[in-house]
Amino acid sequence: MTLVLEKRRGVITTIKTFATHDGPGIRTTVFLKGCPLRCVWCSSPETWVKETDIYFRPQKCMECGKCVEACAEKAMTMVKERKIIREKCSRCLKCVDKCVYRALERVGETVSAMDVFRRIEEDEAFYLESGGGATLSGGEPLYQPDFAEAIAALCKEKSIHVTLDTSGYGETGIVKRILRNVDLVLLDIKHMDSSVHRKLTGVSNELILRNGEVMAENCEVIISIPLISGLTDSQENIEKTVRYADSINVSHIDLIPLHKLGAHKYMLLGMKSPFEKLQPPPEARIREIVEFLLSLGIKVSLNRLF
Repeated sequence: MTLVLEKRRGVITTIKTFATHDGPGIRTTVFLKGCPLRCVWCSSPETWVKETDIYFRPQKCMECGKCVEACAEKAMTMVKERKIIREKCSRCLKCVDKCVYRALERVGETVSAMDVFRRIEEDEAFYLESGGGATLSGGEPLYQPDFAEAIAALCKEKSIHVTLDTSGYGETGIVKRILRNVDLVLLDIKHMDSSVHRKLTGVSNELILRNGEVMAENCEVIISIPLISGLTDSQENIEKTVRYADSINVSHIDLIPLHKLGAHKYMLLGMKSPFEKLQPPPEARIREIVEFLLSLGIKVSLNRLF
């Protein structure tokens, strides 16, 4: 069975070492590609599709035209403002190979579960010292369930702590299977009202909330709440989230105020950034939420500061 797990393949965007915000201790975080949600505040648009994608950095483009010559689909142009006609692009990456100035960059890499595990295992000494381990993130790791399961299982064979950082949106049977090798779930509850959740993410939250119950029955769960002013920071939404957390015996809530660190990625993908119209709540409102949660005896962290 181990050999089968080792050979399972998937697509990742990157592996981040010495991470300290994705679970306890020092961690290696694996970002899997692909996500069924389209959160209006998403900072990782490069993870939306499972397939390899292409960044374009216009400041590096010397307008040599080699990318245009290499593209059989005629998806490349000499116009920097519309360098890639993405609806025509087959992601063959021939243009990337021809770009000597590195204006074009591939986003995503197909690797085996063993490739990922070997990178995780390199830092095992730091996990033992700090109480850390591996975190599967994304994108949405449940979007590549067999791959996520294989990485988690290989880690557990070596007693490496595994955290699943997830929206909770996935088939419940798949969730149960992956949880066999997971120690901690970071469950990101976008909004408690299902209709609002659909408007903000493109999907309803019923499946997510059901899966949250399953997760809490099988391992430790921390619920996170993204805080976006006027969208998720209402007192009603906070109170509903608290009641849900209490119903599944979760007593730790992590607050994640909006950040705009991913704004440049939209430009690199030829997309319009959503962040001009979005803001985090004022500091005073964040303090109010923290104090409210603490008054209820809930453990609170800000942006997963473990």
